[in-house]
Amino acid sequence: MPQKKQQTLSELRVGLLVIGAFAILLLAIFAVSGDLRLFGRAMTVKTYMSSIDGLRKGAEVRLSGRKIGSVKEINFSSEIPADRNAPNLIEVVMEIDSNISGRPAGERIRSDSLAVLKSAGVLGDNVIDITPGTLSGQPVADGGQIPSLAQKSVGDIINASQQAVANLNAISGDIKEMTNDLREGKGSVGRFLNDEAFYVNLNKTVLQAESLVEAIRTGNGTAGQLVSNPQLYNQANETVAQLKRLTDQVNEQILAGRGTIGRLLKDEDIYNRANALVGKLDETSARLERTMAKIERGEGNVGKLINDEKLYADARDAIETFRLISARLERGEGTAGLLLKDERLYNNVNNVSAEVTKLLYDFRQNPKKYLSIKVALF
Repeated sequence: MPQKKQQTLSELRVGLLVIGAFAILLLAIFAVSGDLRLFGRAMTVKTYMSSIDGLRKGAEVRLSGRKIGSVKEINFSSEIPADRNAPNLIEVVMEIDSNISGRPAGERIRSDSLAVLKSAGVLGDNVIDITPGTLSGQPVADGGQIPSLAQKSVGDIINASQQAVANLNAISGDIKEMTNDLREGKGSVGRFLNDEAFYVNLNKTVLQAESLVEAIRTGNGTAGQLVSNPQLYNQANETVAQLKRLTDQVNEQILAGRGTIGRLLKDEDIYNRANALVGKLDETSARLERTMAKIERGEGNVGKLINDEKLYADARDAIETFRLISARLERGEGTAGLLLKDERLYNNVNNVSAEVTKLLYDFRQNPKKYLSIKVALF
């Protein structure tokens, strides 16, 4: 009997040892995964979002991709939103390690940090990724709040991709229609691909180009002579040599101050004359500017002629008077008009001229007839 009791106690001890080892293993697993905090307490941080898109309680909370906690609660906001897209529609309470890499979590997570809803993978669960705070922000206390940043969800991406697929289908239809038109020979490109006459003309052009190249290579024609005749090359080379000699002579004259170009560049007298000429031109330009200024101010005869309104009015009146006189002369009015327009006056003058001519002729022939001398004596 005592032996049986001792055996039972041994079995009980073994069972307790197994249960304890299993419990320790579970605790170690939860501690490593971060779901169980054996040492130190956690802090809570809140954020508000317009939509959580499948975020569940217990989802991971990360800081720049590193897990620092989990989602503790997901609640609707106590306030009634103004619209369905209100940014404070849903409250998310996150439980975060109070110490992150040797620093308090409040120093890592600040008021300028952002809570971003992200997907752990294409088909994975959603997580919250917090951006690290900077020195411009204030540390977040336990139970504090940080802002959130709305991002496109997988559903939004799928909806947008549907429109893209529809656009691709429309483009595919257009390409198919364009391919059919090309196959049927419609349009410029279609005719280019299907017209045999174009191929024949292109082939003829290629053959003509080959003939032209062959003629040039063999030295036939003007182009062939230019390419193959060494005499032309020698003449061109000689021309270049002559130009080089001429350039050398000009350079020598310039350096020595001889010749027209050399004197223009070296002779100080020519430079002084040119400088004096430029000075006179400047003086003339200044005088011309002063004269134009006087004319614009209405000074002098020319200025008055251009700017005096009375002179303009008198000239206009004179022109109008001259126009009226010309019109009267054209109509034959007045003495001058009659002189210009009356044919009877012209005929009378013509007749008088003829009679005077006859009289002079008769006077030359028989002057005694018209000259008589009478002598009287007392």
